[in-house]
Amino acid sequence: MKVSEAINSRRSMRVFKADPVAKADVEWIIGTANRAASNGNLQPWKLYVTMGTARARLSAAILKAMDDNDHGPGAEYSVYPKEFTPVYDARRKLVGKQLYTLLNVPRGDAAGMTKQFRKNYDFFDAPVGMILCVERRMEKGQWIDCGIFLDQLMLLAREKGLHTCPQAAFSRYQHVVRRELKIPDEQVVICGLALGHADPDAVPNNLITERAPIADFTTWFTE
Repeated sequence: MKVSEAINSRRSMRVFKADPVAKADVEWIIGTANRAASNGNLQPWKLYVTMGTARARLSAAILKAMDDNDHGPGAEYSVYPKEFTPVYDARRKLVGKQLYTLLNVPRGDAAGMTKQFRKNYDFFDAPVGMILCVERRMEKGQWIDCGIFLDQLMLLAREKGLHTCPQAAFSRYQHVVRRELKIPDEQVVICGLALGHADPDAVPNNLITERAPIADFTTWFTE
């Protein structure tokens, strides 16, 4: 698979099949992604991989915390800006409308939205669930490095015929994730990553988000 094919076929999948993923394939994806660029070659990413009963146990613990209203301190970083400018607000609302339309969850259906949101914590039934962390002593440059590493995990998954879904939702219940996976206090939980065989017949997996033309974000200097 060409890199361009992996990029163009990668999208966030929200319905996975139960088909297992070989540990050797997961190790290959992680080991190859470890070639990701990083400032000063710090390689600051910390990755926790759950499979089988361990993955199910993590999911069950988070869902129980939700049911018990045990929300803990919440995420340790802001996923979004405090205020959206019109262009970003429009993009966010559009993808939300498109997704929930495909899921047949109408606007205002709080119960339906909550039911769908809970599926995040089951990794959308993917057999592999990863948690990406970084030491809190690190600066913004190392968070950029972790983003590069995360992207390479997703693209390499495509080479193996697999799909992924990056999930910032796990940062909300970082206190549970930290407890279950014995993540030390000096690390920040950035996000989760579902990995597995996507169900091609599942309606939500047909969502292909729009992309802005390069003229909207690129400034050229040629002379």
